[in-house]
Amino acid sequence: KLGRDVRLAVDVVCHDVIDGALVAGGDAGAVARGLDALKARISLSQTGQHVDYTLRVVFEGRETWTLRKRFNEVAALHDVLQRRLHDVPELPAKSMVRHFSSEYLEARKARLSAYLKALCKRRDAMNCREVQEFFGLTTQQPAFAQPCAWEPALVADVREPTFGVTAVAYAPDQGLLLLGATDSSWASRMDSRITNIKLPWEPVAPAMPTSQMSLWKQVPGSLGFELQSVSRYTASISCVALSGTGERGLCLCGLSDGTVGYKVVAWRACASQQEGCKSRMRHDLQGEQTQQMQQFLPTMSTGSRGGTLPLLRHAAGVTALAVDDAESWVISASKDSALMVYDSQRFMIQCEVQTPASITAMHYCQVRKRLFTGLQSGRIITWDTTALPFRQVCVVPDGSAAADVTRQLRISALDFDPAANTLFAGSREGFALWEMRPSNTENCCRALGELSPLSSQPTTLAWASSSRELLAGFSSGAVVVFDVEKAEASYAFQAHAKDLTAFQWIDDGRQRLLVTASADQTVKFWSFPCQKKGLGDEETLTEEPWAEQDVSARLQQQGRRRCNDCGGQ
Repeated sequence: KLGRDVRLAVDVVCHDVIDGALVAGGDAGAVARGLDALKARISLSQTGQHVDYTLRVVFEGRETWTLRKRFNEVAALHDVLQRRLHDVPELPAKSMVRHFSSEYLEARKARLSAYLKALCKRRDAMNCREVQEFFGLTTQQPAFAQPCAWEPALVADVREPTFGVTAVAYAPDQGLLLLGATDSSWASRMDSRITNIKLPWEPVAPAMPTSQMSLWKQVPGSLGFELQSVSRYTASISCVALSGTGERGLCLCGLSDGTVGYKVVAWRACASQQEGCKSRMRHDLQGEQTQQMQQFLPTMSTGSRGGTLPLLRHAAGVTALAVDDAESWVISASKDSALMVYDSQRFMIQCEVQTPASITAMHYCQVRKRLFTGLQSGRIITWDTTALPFRQVCVVPDGSAAADVTRQLRISALDFDPAANTLFAGSREGFALWEMRPSNTENCCRALGELSPLSSQPTTLAWASSSRELLAGFSSGAVVVFDVEKAEASYAFQAHAKDLTAFQWIDDGRQRLLVTASADQTVKFWSFPCQKKGLGDEETLTEEPWAEQDVSARLQQQGRRRCNDCGGQ
């Protein structure tokens, strides 16, 4: 597990009223003395009387030290934890007017002691650097003065030059990083829309972009990236995807006008071989038709102005994209409750199905041929994609749970573990786990459990099967790790300064990497401690995260290994 197991006991033993530097008697007049007395009673003032609380800290049951803290120091720590943790204990209310009566101070001391004791029971809180500094662990215990080897380490970052990043797709075997970025300023977007209005004397309407899709190439031997191309759009980008079909790959982005933007990129030969192994039963296109399509593709996306896939248009904005490289499918979901399957070789829509409500999240498992769509109504529909049109397999939750309108909160994120057949869904209500049985009967799903309600809605999530932890990103820019077995948060760290919009988890058993994207215009790569199996098949943690060069080499090795193995995913 990430972080440390910190055993700490804290108790507020006493409180002391400290006199401020008040001007007394003598030459200062009665007005001055009255103002100083009034200032001493206002909590916003930095002078005057205040209360110090004495804390007794016991570490590991044997080492003890005392600290003196003011209430505003506790309140400042509480503000930090509110931004980082998914929920925090209730802090005693802060009053504008200072009270110094013994009854009031005793009551506040008891509530403050309960608050600090609740923090000490939270593993995620005790692994926050600010909490460790507050309780004096960094000064009293030398081990806490240095970063922990069992914590995520930032190994690389990429800065989007123009807009905030809303979506990311990383293909380690290809060394390609695809970013979707959108102008997050409402005033700036409105200004661009007004500028793009065609005036009568203008031959064509201006096309000032409000978003762009950028492709980055990984530098060999490192986790550095170089910008390769930029495709700009006047509509906002909500999602991106990378697809490899033959020797050509597609960079895809879902747009708010209902279309799907794309750009053609070169795809490595190994990916072409892998795709060929998986799709031997798919009939090939005729040479003449293929040549016409290859000539048609580049003409659609020349220059910096991005092109869109022909014939594919939703009535509302696209919310999610998925690809099936074996079938050359591009699956798009939209706010218009439509799910479309598009053939990227023939440039035509293969099928379209409708959902009862708008689709807010989507996850596709190519191994199991299952597509999961989360709806605005809080329900999840599972689709069988072995044949067209897609067939609905089941809906969760069903029965009385689906009829409870108080629990119908929109699904904001989905993930699926094909090895354990477990579906993970995130909403404002918390996280739900479902076992998806391989049968196609109505009773093909079973509820496994739920995690506690959240103070804010997760924007994205990923399942780390090697450590059995659920990673969730939030609009505060924090990543919170949940221990599924204990049904509680076990670790949290501040990944970005602004909204965390998307991330991608890479876990092949030898290395673990988290790619996070944010509205602060950055994409960061976090190396997680890796679990290895020793001679006795016991899982042990490495002493420290992989180095940057080691991560890159392992990702490239992983890509070559997958391409040589037809069964790899």
